[in-house]
Amino acid sequence: MHAVFWSPVAGKTGTTASLMATALLAAYKYEKKVLLTQTHYGSSDLEERLLGRMPKKELLQDIGLDAILRLIRTRNIKEGTNSLKDYTLDLGKGGLHLLPGTLKVYSKTLEEELLTYLPALYQYLNKDYDMIFTDASHRCNPVSTMLWEEADLLIVTLSQNKDMIENSLIQYQFPLKKTIFLIGSYHRDSIICPRNLEKTYKELKGRLYTIPYYTAFMDAISEGKCQEMFLKNLTIRNKTDKSDFFERISKVTELLITKAADKGGTGFGT
Repeated sequence: MHAVFWSPVAGKTGTTASLMATALLAAYKYEKKVLLTQTHYGSSDLEERLLGRMPKKELLQDIGLDAILRLIRTRNIKEGTNSLKDYTLDLGKGGLHLLPGTLKVYSKTLEEELLTYLPALYQYLNKDYDMIFTDASHRCNPVSTMLWEEADLLIVTLSQNKDMIENSLIQYQFPLKKTIFLIGSYHRDSIICPRNLEKTYKELKGRLYTIPYYTAFMDAISEGKCQEMFLKNLTIRNKTDKSDFFERISKVTELLITKAADKGGTGFGT
């Protein structure tokens, strides 16, 4: 199953954080084989948030999307092989792997390569993983548009800003049968809550979920220690922000796993 996380704006909706939270839970709590990757040009935010601030050259010298594209260009990739797993990073406990994205800046040639080869690449990778999580470039660009079509599930991340939500629903035609909407860094005391939003916007009804803001998680992201934070806290149960945070992530993750079983084909109730 391929879940694509996407936002209409940059840096305001917690797209990468939400992707990491659900992917880590899928691997650690639900014991799924999970692959994380991203399609942002010239960015290693996902890698650094998982691994800490490692030197880019050290991290991506012989692995990742750029290395796979070189493999394809030289026609050294063969159908039926498992060689692509050699280009991922094993993140340890839980069957969790990372395929680093491209560090190259945008060029028309690179864009055309991604458009040409990513669909086949995901088909290869689907054989080895239960769930693939892709952090797609924000706004509308050809690669993200292609990923909307390729995805089994599209997770559109939003903020608690009605103008941004309304503009997004007007500007983009989301494939609603395989789309959920997710408010990351959700503040429960805001009047902009799921109940009010679903009453106002029919597209959100039955498709809107939240992940509450949790300071310890944001600190772990900043320090590149998300894995340690999840492994340490998953077994702790108490009536605090911590339990609410994990309960909400569990709800979203269980939805993704349920839809993985039917490849997102049944649609969402309204």
